[in-house]
Amino acid sequence: MSSPLAFAINSVRDFELTEDGQYLTLKCNGSDRIDLHCSVMHELLAALSNAIGSSERIRHKKKNVKFAMPCEAWALGKDAGGAPYLIFTFRLPGGAELSFQLHRSQAAHLTEVLALATGFARPDVSGFRLQ
Repeated sequence: MSSPLAFAINSVRDFELTEDGQYLTLKCNGSDRIDLHCSVMHELLAALSNAIGSSERIRHKKKNVKFAMPCEAWALGKDAGGAPYLIFTFRLPGGAELSFQLHRSQAAHLTEVLALATGFARPDVSGFRLQ
């Protein structure tokens, strides 16, 4: 039985999406190329985010280090079709965007937490709950 093919990637020169949107092609390590099917992109994004955070904690020997990406701009919108979600979009340096959906019922709690975190409100710990 042969072992699975594995190789280290230490640079990404370019990337592009195929015309049909089915594959993301990463051009890396000189002439090496990797084609990723769209069915694995969501899992890959979550795995990369988790791996970056874990790597930061291991390399800095600090258990409380968080991975945070810089944000150039943000927008808030509603989900299409009257769905009960708010869509938060964050633009990263270079133009890439990440969007997250949050149920509208959480909006009031989010505004309370933001007001506390920014100092616009004084904490009332009697009803505090962690989300």
